[in-house]
Amino acid sequence: MQLKGEFARTVKKLTTRPLLTPGPLRTLSFIALRQPVPQAHVVRVRGKLAYGHVKQLRQMDLITDDRVGRTRILRTTGTFADYFNLPHDTAAMKREIKNVLDVKGEDLAGLAEPDGAAADEKGSE
Repeated sequence: MQLKGEFARTVKKLTTRPLLTPGPLRTLSFIALRQPVPQAHVVRVRGKLAYGHVKQLRQMDLITDDRVGRTRILRTTGTFADYFNLPHDTAAMKREIKNVLDVKGEDLAGLAEPDGAAADEKGSE
């Protein structure tokens, strides 16, 4: 495929940008591993910035939410499964993600740290 020279700079910027920054990506992986998960639990574990992450992920159609009483239950979408080449079945998806991340059982400490917590720990060492 060839591209006109006038568009090359713009396309290069688009192709080198990641889909998500680390914060929303961690929130997304937490939701994918724990789905269906109440939004309140995600915020409790990931911090208050998770509200913005959830909004961004919902706009990108990577997660969906169902209102149950006063809370929202978060799940990944088919778009998420297709983009990351994962099975659409929730149980199979969780197994595949755990294999990729090499997560053992309930060891989700790396995903559970709110943004900046890991940096704070490293700075205090």
